[in-house]
Amino acid sequence: MNLPRLKQLSLMFVSISGDVFHSLLSACRALESLYMAEIRATGCLRVSSPTLRSIGFRNSDDEAELVIEDAPQLVRVMLPYIHHSNDCATIRVIRAPRLEALGPILPVVSTILVSQGISPLTSANSMCTVKVLCLRSSGYELDGVRNVLRWFPYLEKLYIIFGRHTEENKKNEPQYDPPHQIECFQTHLKTVVFKIFIGYEKQVNFARFFLVNAKALNKIEFEVFGECDTISVAYYHSLLQVEKRASQDAQVEFRSEYHRTGYDKHVHDLSVADPFGQP
Repeated sequence: MNLPRLKQLSLMFVSISGDVFHSLLSACRALESLYMAEIRATGCLRVSSPTLRSIGFRNSDDEAELVIEDAPQLVRVMLPYIHHSNDCATIRVIRAPRLEALGPILPVVSTILVSQGISPLTSANSMCTVKVLCLRSSGYELDGVRNVLRWFPYLEKLYIIFGRHTEENKKNEPQYDPPHQIECFQTHLKTVVFKIFIGYEKQVNFARFFLVNAKALNKIEFEVFGECDTISVAYYHSLLQVEKRASQDAQVEFRSEYHRTGYDKHVHDLSVADPFGQP
């Protein structure tokens, strides 16, 4: 194979070995964006590319694993939103020194290494370059989210995508470090966006955690499922007790949201700086 001019590559419903995948990428010497969905792989899918800037990876094969070995120009890794919470994709990031946008990640139980996750991560190897992070949540995984946020000390913008309906109650998770050890809460995290916010108890408690602990916030946005009129906004203000927010200068905004968010189309659109903020 020799594809010296190819800039965009999509692999969908493909069975491929790790060796063939490596050969394919090696043949794409100008590749800028790579999207993969429903891949059945033999061995790890290893990415080494001096030109690649965007990766999208959605997979239902638990055995498939994407390893980003060396991608000096990579700025975003996207795990496009899907309807099935048990869909798994394991991604290991070894070297991506310019990675800025990541997600959506599902912080199952307590660790970023489970289900959709990034590994290996240690306290000495946090992802300091990531500025935009997207998480999927039902509202029950607060301890898992707190643990995940410790790995992103310079995070500036956070998206939380809630499940549309109340999910079954999860078992209590172990407690992790107190809020003051989440470094991005102190000076860097400026914007938090809650998507598909309904306002049931677990979601409210989840959102209030950010309201009362994130000290540097400039804006908190709630994309409400359903109508968003003056009466409903006043009701949400009362539920959330927004007057007790840690950053009194933070604007609290509510707006209607009717559709699930899909990010597949933004994998190849490199003109979009923040793929999670686009419809």
